[in-house]
Amino acid sequence: MTELTTTIPAHHLSRAARIALLSAGCAFALGVVSLGLAFATGAIALGGLGAACLLQVPLALALFGRIRIGLGNRGLDRERRILEFIGQLSRWLALGLVLTAAAAWMGGRTPESSLASLAFSATAMGVLAILWRLKQGLTALHPALALDARRTRTMVDLAALVLIGNLLGHWFSWADACAASALALRLFFEGLSLARLTAVKVACGGCSSGCESSCG
Repeated sequence: MTELTTTIPAHHLSRAARIALLSAGCAFALGVVSLGLAFATGAIALGGLGAACLLQVPLALALFGRIRIGLGNRGLDRERRILEFIGQLSRWLALGLVLTAAAAWMGGRTPESSLASLAFSATAMGVLAILWRLKQGLTALHPALALDARRTRTMVDLAALVLIGNLLGHWFSWADACAASALALRLFFEGLSLARLTAVKVACGGCSSGCESSCG
C-alpha cells in the first residue's frame, strides 16, 4: 500500500495527540475506580461502565500512535485490528452484563446504594462529557477523530445510565439490573458499529478524495 499522509496543521495534530493521551488516562482511572466500587457494592452497572472504560484505553493509545505519525495510512492496519478486537470484546461484555443482570434479578440480589457510587457516576459523566466536548472541535479534521468523538459520546451515555440507575436504586431494587441491561444494549450496538464502520471511515481518513476507489 502506498503511504498516504494528511495535510492537517501541526498544531491541530499536537492538540489531538494531547487529548488522546488525556482520554487514555481518564479512561484508565475511571475504569479502575468504577470496577473497585462495583466489587465493593455489587453494582453490576458500575462494573459494566468500568470494563467499558478500560476498553477505551487501547483505542485511545492506538489513535495517539496514528496522530504522532500524521494520521495518514501508516499504522492503519494495526489500529483497525485493535478496533475490530475491541468491538468483539464490547459484544462479549454486553452478553456478560445481560446474563449477570438476569441472574441478579432472579436471585433478588440488589447492590448497596451508596453516596460514593452516586458521586462517582456523576463525576464520570462530567469528565467524559468534557472529553467529548474537547474532541468535538477536532471532528472536521479527520474521520478517525470523528469516530473517536463518537465513541466518547457513547461513554457519556453509559455513564448517564449508571447515574440514573444509582439515583433510582435508592427506591427501586431492580434499578441496577435495568441499568446494566441498558448498558449491555448500548455496548452491543457500539460493538456492531465498530465492526461495520471502522474499516471504511478510518481507512478512508488517510486518503484523498478518491479514497473509496483506492483504499476501500
